[in-house]
Amino acid sequence: YVKSRNDKQLMSKKYENTTTNCDPEAKGSNGLPIVPCGLIAWSLFNDTYGFSINSKSLEVNKKDISWKSDRDHKFGKDVYPKNFQNGGLIGGAKLNESIP
Repeated sequence: YVKSRNDKQLMSKKYENTTTNCDPEAKGSNGLPIVPCGLIAWSLFNDTYGFSINSKSLEVNKKDISWKSDRDHKFGKDVYPKNFQNGGLIGGAKLNESIP
């Protein structure tokens, strides 16, 4: 499970066709590479929650919730989900292809 991913693919859009080590989730039913590929991406976790004080909703700021070292050195800013949920299974939450 932990090896079913491709670090190069996560780092840069130029490697989106690289699916080495991503089996069994390397390519979609259409034969095109899945971005992000691998079982780790397929097990996307999505909790939905909300906060309020005195019945007034509080906005949850999701900006910069990842480690800076990961943003700077591990995950590229130009990598967007692609061909991820092209089939019968969606594997967790629905990914927005316009958000890296």
